[in-house]
Amino acid sequence: MDTEKQVPEVTPIPGAGIGAGEEEGLTSLSDDGNSSHSTSTEPTITVSTRGDGDGDPEAAPPSYSSVTAAAAAAEDAAYAAANSDLESFEKLAEIAAELKEHDVLDEELKQADGVKEEMEKELEENDGWVKILGNDSLMKKVITPGRPNVRPLRGDVCTIKIEGRLRDKEEVVFEQSHEMTVQLGDAEVIGGLDLAIPLMCKGETSTVSIAPRFGYGTIGTLPLVPPNAHLLYSIQLLDFAPEPELESLSVAQRRETGNRKRERGNWWYGRGEVSLAVQCYRRALEFLDEAEGGIALPKAEEDKKDALDLEAEDIKLLFEDRLKTYNNMAAAQLKLEAYGPALKSVEAVLRCQPTNVKALFRKGKILAQKGNTDEAITCFREAVRLEPENKTVIQELNRLSLKRKEERKNEKLLYKRMFNSANGNGDAKSSNPTDSKFGFKKSLNTAIVVGGVIVALAGVMAYRYGVS
Repeated sequence: MDTEKQVPEVTPIPGAGIGAGEEEGLTSLSDDGNSSHSTSTEPTITVSTRGDGDGDPEAAPPSYSSVTAAAAAAEDAAYAAANSDLESFEKLAEIAAELKEHDVLDEELKQADGVKEEMEKELEENDGWVKILGNDSLMKKVITPGRPNVRPLRGDVCTIKIEGRLRDKEEVVFEQSHEMTVQLGDAEVIGGLDLAIPLMCKGETSTVSIAPRFGYGTIGTLPLVPPNAHLLYSIQLLDFAPEPELESLSVAQRRETGNRKRERGNWWYGRGEVSLAVQCYRRALEFLDEAEGGIALPKAEEDKKDALDLEAEDIKLLFEDRLKTYNNMAAAQLKLEAYGPALKSVEAVLRCQPTNVKALFRKGKILAQKGNTDEAITCFREAVRLEPENKTVIQELNRLSLKRKEERKNEKLLYKRMFNSANGNGDAKSSNPTDSKFGFKKSLNTAIVVGGVIVALAGVMAYRYGVS
């Protein structure tokens, strides 16, 4: 006789339900009907069996905690797979970038080889001459190679050995120096040399052919260099170095450099190259200003006293050289019709030397060009008072005084015509009684006309005497 197995009844546990197992532990039933609690925080899957002993047990549905654990495990697996794919993608990207860089490098090397071949071919065709600008106006030929790829940059101070000859008469040497110091880019040499020297290597000796456009132009440098002359230079680049810091230079060194640039500016000014002159003057002022960067003083105690006395004298000379440079730059700016900057330059001189005749004269010319005739005449009169025999200043003062008289005469005629017209309209009396009806309107029109003329004159006067 078969014995029927009894399925134990499940007694509900208070507080059990969805989510309860996560806070109070999971509840399971043993075969003897006693309940047991698991306090483990790890999610577990609880399975209840039922049925007879001969049949397969039927699994109960998983609890909420088991579902959450399974979802979390699936999410972790997906995240790991995604990270794995991302890492694989990054590795592939790195490999692709390396291959691309390798391809770019190969392409650049091919281009460099192509340029080298073209240059070698050009050198063979032109007997070693390199056309710097692509034509015959500026060419360079290496006689003795220097250190490869060691070239000066713009702004570097170069020491060169130089000899200049005429291309058509090579026996004529118009320039020669065994050790000349030039700064690239500061217009201290002619344009052709300023372009050719940066292409030379340290220790290199080259011949440079320069057309008139990049040489001495249509003026030349008589008597040795005629107008429109082609030049041949033999140059050796002995050494070069970056421009020194101003703080490291003594007053004497600043004066030497600043005056060299100022004199070069005077040379360009004399040739009519006013823009290059202004460039040189501006660079000279950077060295002739003792305030910027300070001044290097001696460190040895025994030399300080004598050196400081010499420094004081040099500072005085530096101050005078700076005022000369400002004055020269004002003259160049006046030729360029840059009246605003020119006025600032002369005022920089007059603040320190109010009796500087050159500055007063140039200020008068600037003010006259700006339409300030009365202020210009004042400057010229002060200059004549300081130098009564200065014919140039006297001539300019007389010319401007006559011009001012003409202006005043014209102004008086204008005033006279204006008031005569107004008085004529006001005194006219008509015997026609019909006209009396319109007397008020005529008086009003006259007043409007006179008022408009007065306003216009006031505007002219304000512009003439109020604008500086």
